[in-house]
Amino acid sequence: SYDEEVGCLGAPPMIERMLKNGPKPRAVVVGEPSKMKVVTGHKGITFIVTEVTGHAVHSSQLHRGVSAISVAAKLISWIDAQTQKNRETCDPENGFDPPYTTLHCGVIHGGAAHNITASECIFETDIRTVPGDVGREWVARYKDYIEKEILPPMKAISPNCAVTIREMANVPGLAPEENGDAENLVRSLTGDNGTHLVVFATEGGQFQERGLSTVICGPGSIDQAHKPDEFIEIAELAKCDQFIAGLCSKLA
Repeated sequence: SYDEEVGCLGAPPMIERMLKNGPKPRAVVVGEPSKMKVVTGHKGITFIVTEVTGHAVHSSQLHRGVSAISVAAKLISWIDAQTQKNRETCDPENGFDPPYTTLHCGVIHGGAAHNITASECIFETDIRTVPGDVGREWVARYKDYIEKEILPPMKAISPNCAVTIREMANVPGLAPEENGDAENLVRSLTGDNGTHLVVFATEGGQFQERGLSTVICGPGSIDQAHKPDEFIEIAELAKCDQFIAGLCSKLA
């Protein structure tokens, strides 16, 4: 596959080809870093970009303009409030850390000068959903809030004001399966009988969404990912070699 790091765009067409041309896989093992433990669940991710178009005026005439930055601030406050609500209503025993869906603004750009109301502001939002929570449903709630609460006062000042949402990625979570083929197979090869969940997203949920039994198992740890001198210990690679050799032997 490809683009696993950003939007997981490569797996869906590959899965379509697999299911169309057959035979249907009995089990899928996604080789993300799990220290060769059997990971049966992970959070999903939805990545959106919000572009706010305001109405620029001199700041001395603030009441005649619409600051795209001020509107973005209201939207980001709404986003943060949803995370707090999720924290208060989640199941703390679901095995995830944190055990709730999180919404987070990670990048923001906007404005031209201190004395001009910003005509444009763009920010990026990352939504990490627990299995069973749907990213697109969160986007729909966000859009509904914008339509009802944000756009009317903006357009009352200028009809050219707008808020545009672009969905860049939408990857479902992976939920533990009851007596799943992939889990049983990988446990028999690794000897791992523990319960392991991760909060980072993988292509695993995309395979499971199409009816394929899926687990995560691979060398290394997410603790070393996306850092200077990223590494995988040689001992982890040796475990992976043993796993692949065992898989080949079992399927021979």
